[in-house]
Amino acid sequence: MIGQASTLDTGCATEAYDSVRTHLMERQIAHRAFGRIYDLHVDCSGGRVVLQGRCRTYHTKQLAHEAALDLAESSARVDNQIVVG
Repeated sequence: MIGQASTLDTGCATEAYDSVRTHLMERQIAHRAFGRIYDLHVDCSGGRVVLQGRCRTYHTKQLAHEAALDLAESSARVDNQIVVG
C-alpha cells in the first residue's frame, strides 16, 4: 500500500486533500525512518510541507526529508524542522 501512495497526487495544492496527504506522508516517513522519529507531525498547506518532531541522528532526519520530497509536488517546499539530539 505504501508503494502505491507515491502514485497519488500527494502535493499540497488543494485544501480538500490536505489531511489525507498529511496522513500518507506521516506513514511514509515513519516507514522510511523505521519509527525513529518521535512526535512526528506533518503539515501540508499552501505549497509547503513542514516536518516537525525529534530524532537522534541527522541520518534519520535526512530519511524523513527524502520521504517527504518523494510524496510532495515538485513545486512544494519542504521545511524540515525535525530536531536532532
